[in-house]
Amino acid sequence: MKVNKKNVARLKQSIYTLTLMLTCFVMSPFIFVQIWKSSAETKKPQIPKTSVSKVVEPEKDANETPPEPQKDSAAVQTEAVTTASEESVVTTAVQKSDSFSSSDASYFDDALFIGDSRTVGIRDFGTLKNADYFCDVGLSSAAAFESPSDYGQYLDDVIDSKEYGKIYIMLGINECGNDFEYTITQYRALVDKVRAHQSGAVIYIMANLHVTQSAETDVINNEAINYLNSRMSEFCDGKKVFYLDINEVFDNEYGYLKDEYTGDGVHVYGEYYAEWCDWLCDHAVVTG
Repeated sequence: MKVNKKNVARLKQSIYTLTLMLTCFVMSPFIFVQIWKSSAETKKPQIPKTSVSKVVEPEKDANETPPEPQKDSAAVQTEAVTTASEESVVTTAVQKSDSFSSSDASYFDDALFIGDSRTVGIRDFGTLKNADYFCDVGLSSAAAFESPSDYGQYLDDVIDSKEYGKIYIMLGINECGNDFEYTITQYRALVDKVRAHQSGAVIYIMANLHVTQSAETDVINNEAINYLNSRMSEFCDGKKVFYLDINEVFDNEYGYLKDEYTGDGVHVYGEYYAEWCDWLCDHAVVTG
């Protein structure tokens, strides 16, 4: 019997096509998973390798309250304290200034606070009622001059309404998910614009508050917050621009916001804003 070569070729081609289709069907789930993982990694904000260190903690369930550190582990505590010291090298040098002195609430008669939800807390629950406030939940440095405050005011109008002697700025926590260099550029532009409007004012750059261990996410975590804080502290010259880091008041020994100070792991309870205001009174710069 004569074999039809064309039929044999077609049969081989069909077998090859069927084999290829089956292979693609079996492997496609693995390929899609790998693509998804690569995409997720690309979208995560990258902190430069030279940024501050972060205390290494055991893996945990995000919804689970972290266990208390072992009190009898001297090695672990020593390592944590050492790491916390490394994180504060930049900020401590700027913050410990001979220019700081104690004041009373009248120091803030000509002060303006610019910030996000933490500044809203200072305004609503703190004791510095004689200061002016431009703040809103979710406010960012990039949008400070574009978006209204929660009272419907615009920063251009507020900052030109009178001559301020002190301006406090606390922003950045809502921008941890953005490109860090873009955020720093926007923050610097904000500081420069504030100085242009109020050239005679002392400017305080306030560090972003840490979060609790259980509140950390891939985007908002103390490593990212510390890196932003350290970069923002670089704007301070110790003459007209000063750096203030309230974390020394609310942190535990591992550099996290203490659980007893907060209900959501991100903001302190209303009762502690008075303590925050007292701390600000003890960190005043008296000029002239």
